[in-house]
Amino acid sequence: MRNKKKVISIIVALAMTAASLTACGSGGKGAESAPAAAEGTGNTTAASTEAESNTTGSEESDADGYVGSGGTYTMYLRSTFVDWINDLEWYKEAEKRTGVTVEYQKGTSVENDVYTEVDQMVLSNTLTDSTMCKQDQANIYGAQGAFYDLKPLIDEYAPHIKAYLDANPDYESLVTNEDGSIYGLLVEGIQKGSFIFYRQDHFDKAGVDVSGIKTVDDFTEALRTLKAYYKDVPNYYPLNGRETPLRFQSLFNCNSNISAEESNGFYYNNVELGYDIHADGAYTMVETMKKWYDEGLINPEWIAGAFSEGDWEAAMWEGRGSISFDFYTRPAAFNLEGKNYDPDYNMAIMDFFNDTDGNPMKVQTDTRYNQKRATVINAKASEETAKTIIQFIDYFYSDEGQTLANWGVEGISYEEKDGQKEYIVSYDEELAKPDGEMEWSFLSDRFTICKPLDTTAFYSFNSEIVKDAALKLFTDEHLQYGINIIYSDEQSEELATLTASLKDSCDAGIIAFIRGTKELNEDNWKAFLDEMDAAGYTRMEELQLAAYQNTYND
Repeated sequence: MRNKKKVISIIVALAMTAASLTACGSGGKGAESAPAAAEGTGNTTAASTEAESNTTGSEESDADGYVGSGGTYTMYLRSTFVDWINDLEWYKEAEKRTGVTVEYQKGTSVENDVYTEVDQMVLSNTLTDSTMCKQDQANIYGAQGAFYDLKPLIDEYAPHIKAYLDANPDYESLVTNEDGSIYGLLVEGIQKGSFIFYRQDHFDKAGVDVSGIKTVDDFTEALRTLKAYYKDVPNYYPLNGRETPLRFQSLFNCNSNISAEESNGFYYNNVELGYDIHADGAYTMVETMKKWYDEGLINPEWIAGAFSEGDWEAAMWEGRGSISFDFYTRPAAFNLEGKNYDPDYNMAIMDFFNDTDGNPMKVQTDTRYNQKRATVINAKASEETAKTIIQFIDYFYSDEGQTLANWGVEGISYEEKDGQKEYIVSYDEELAKPDGEMEWSFLSDRFTICKPLDTTAFYSFNSEIVKDAALKLFTDEHLQYGINIIYSDEQSEELATLTASLKDSCDAGIIAFIRGTKELNEDNWKAFLDEMDAAGYTRMEELQLAAYQNTYND
């Protein structure tokens, strides 16, 4: 039997907080990957979508793939999401074609507070017809009778979702609770890696041919050449970054990983950046990074944890750094500002490396499905309303619905050439429009509605530098895809306790070797591994493996 989130009664705990329910807030629109610009407070307000359509629920739908007859329902969402949705041309077109109107109730702009507000609304019986919550909330409340079991609704009213479940058994397993019900559908996310990006103008001036960089050794030689050429630039270090410097594991084949047979390294809450100290390449990574540190090839303040994001940006703009390994949109962002510092400024994206045998080394990604984005239906909604909701979602699993959500309307936002879709709207122009103005935007990492993902469309609607590199590099050959796992309450609690101190200890131990405050040799490295195993590293791997096997019935 699957050991998913156990069904627990939390009504008593919630009742203790009922007297101090917090008010909902509102916030502005921003990039999904960026923090909210403001965290306002105020009364919860209802914000109806302003579909510019005369279509009503009683009229016949003109949408191919839509199997419903229109209607209206209410949905509570984070205010940021509502603002995004209200500006989307394709979403308004979907409401027009289907005759469905969603009346959105704005919540707070702070995502974690949204989940708290869902708790409070379930307790007080004030939840809208539908909402978005965490998967564990969906399963707990669903099993207690607060949410519809979506499985019968899908079987009867949603043929396209049913086909998707049949074609993706791992997804069906992931969203199916231990009682056999489906209480929430998870949104499909972008499985993207980080890019290695570099100042092309620096490389050209220093005589470094990026096409010759195939391995980590080639990369190290390029760093040395850059360091020598820019030796007179104060505080110049070729390799710079922000946050943790322990992000190069994919260049040394020491990523954390998991399967039905084994779990290696930090996977819980570290899918994109987890490393495995027991991997063969881990010692080589530390040895190489120490070489970079000793030779002044990597910023020592970054290694020491004293280099902020602002420091990193300034160094890369002002010419005190040439290379970074970071979020995939960062190269384009640096180029936008870079010309203000240097007319020759030109950030480009490097190919991923191969190992010494010529095999591609894979960069980690996040999971395919976002377990903080579960769409649920309030059990107090009428069956007709539940039918309207599931059929509206189902439309976006049809061919027409997917095309509309990912490409828009032919002749307006895209056209077909030689059987391939191409956008005819400008990414820069559409995203430059002010809040409140309608736009053709296709940023699928922003939540709009639960739907499948068109990776080609997502990367095609981007800056040219990002689009070209993503379509070339974000492929099966180059990516190690993150895997969704459901942890039981006991597993989550033990892993959270273990990793809170264990990860910091591992990081500190590795940094000590890199900085030379602890001598790096085989004996000291083995002692470090033994110390981490005794501190819970092995136990962490056991818990992760058990959770994987329980999630996928292995």
